[in-house]
Amino acid sequence: GLYKRLLLELNHAVLQQRTEEHELHQLFWECTLRCNLNCRHCGSDCRMLSEKDDMPFDDFAKVLDEIKAHMDPSKVMVITTGGEPTVRHDLAECGREITRRGFVWGMVSNGMLLTPELVNEFVAAGLKSIALSFDGFEEDHNWMRGNPNSFKNVLVAVKALQQHPSLTWDVITCVNQRTIKYLPQLRDFLISLGIKRWRLFTVFPFGRAANEPDFKLSNEQFVEMMEFIKATRQMGSIRADYGCDGFLGPYEGDVRNHFYSCS
Repeated sequence: GLYKRLLLELNHAVLQQRTEEHELHQLFWECTLRCNLNCRHCGSDCRMLSEKDDMPFDDFAKVLDEIKAHMDPSKVMVITTGGEPTVRHDLAECGREITRRGFVWGMVSNGMLLTPELVNEFVAAGLKSIALSFDGFEEDHNWMRGNPNSFKNVLVAVKALQQHPSLTWDVITCVNQRTIKYLPQLRDFLISLGIKRWRLFTVFPFGRAANEPDFKLSNEQFVEMMEFIKATRQMGSIRADYGCDGFLGPYEGDVRNHFYSCS
């Protein structure tokens, strides 16, 4: 309607201003190419043993110090990714140094190693936010992740994260042909686990996912997912958001907390 059109026009103007200012808000550090899983949809094609060594933190610290010299580090979130960042034995120390420099520290993880002890260590080192992969019920999650223990370990990670009210965290689900069929049941399961924030996305066909036809939703299924997210948000029991990918036409403003933008 007219109201949404006006909001979209306003958002467009804001995006133009942000583009011109080009401020840094998120800095992704691919701190390792090693990974302890073999996910079917990996865009980085990571391996258990990488041909490249992990970047020494001292090298990354030079980047942070250069940024800090030009802007307020408290306005920048440093997101450690990989590969799987938790395979770095020095990750807590890296996070401690990121925090000591005044930056906000966040992480994306598959949850395989996130025991209560490790989560406690990360929070003590200043971890403020984390995104955890949760790709469906046990059979389909483990199929996606290529490991029979992945689902079980993610449940352990969820319980560990719940012990830290200061953490901002969500679970992320890659919706595909196998999982689109039971999204309502998965939503109810996540709610029963006490999860408050749920991000859903569809995978781009690159990396390993390029050869996985089960990942591609039909146009009708994509609309079905949009309607599901919209209805879930109206329920209010769990905050569901579609990922930042792409302009969503009539679903803008209905399936995520902001109009289209991608940092």
